[in-house]
Amino acid sequence: MKSPQALVLMYHQIVPEGSPEGWVPSSLADARYGVTLRNFARQMSFLRENGINVVSLDDWIGGQVPGDSSPSPCVIVTFDDGYESDWTLAAPVLESFSVPATFFVSTGYLGSTGMMDEDQLARLAENPLFSIGSHGETHRFLTTLPEESCRLELIRSFARIRSLTGQTAVDLSAPGGRINRAIAALARKAGYRAVLTSKPGILVGAGNLVSIPRLPILNAHSPEEFAELLDPRSWTFRMDRLVRMAKQGLRGLAMGIGFRDRIRT
Repeated sequence: MKSPQALVLMYHQIVPEGSPEGWVPSSLADARYGVTLRNFARQMSFLRENGINVVSLDDWIGGQVPGDSSPSPCVIVTFDDGYESDWTLAAPVLESFSVPATFFVSTGYLGSTGMMDEDQLARLAENPLFSIGSHGETHRFLTTLPEESCRLELIRSFARIRSLTGQTAVDLSAPGGRINRAIAALARKAGYRAVLTSKPGILVGAGNLVSIPRLPILNAHSPEEFAELLDPRSWTFRMDRLVRMAKQGLRGLAMGIGFRDRIRT
């Protein structure tokens, strides 16, 4: 029996039907990541109708997912930012298909336009299907912050989530997926159990819990592309991985050049 494998899906806002093209719920949102309610429901239906093993992040980290001889990885569903659509649109669909999910929230945005408020977050956490994680406090990229500012972002968000939800375990989704060893170490010191990124890849076994890869689901993904993205053997999955690795490599190179230029000046 091989070690279990998982694809961690990364969603953002769910877009109400009839919304104009490019609609976003707040200034924090990127229209590319807005999946329509209809498509989201189809995707959750696809998971169930095709017998894909959908597990919670808690069960995975807790080692409650046994090894599997299936060539297809299981699926873990996550959301970033903390949009109001998590509560009003995503949660009812997830409940109807009994799909567990973790919602990562930028706690400093709670109650602002288009975002969940404290009551909605607390009620979401009451559902045994769902768990709440941190997406930082202000959604600033942690790798760009001085160490003390980063530490405070992590500690404040961690404490607020525990206070609002009563959870003992809290995981972190790094804003922008930006993470490095120093940030991972700060997160673990602040009490976070695991750190999720936007790196491409498949989570294998216990894996590296401070650098969990994820697969972003976009507005542009057709039903056929969604199905193919769940198959690591498919051309669509492989191209998505290559493109994202190339983009992240270029971003890292640009950041390195910018850093050297700042040193010179």
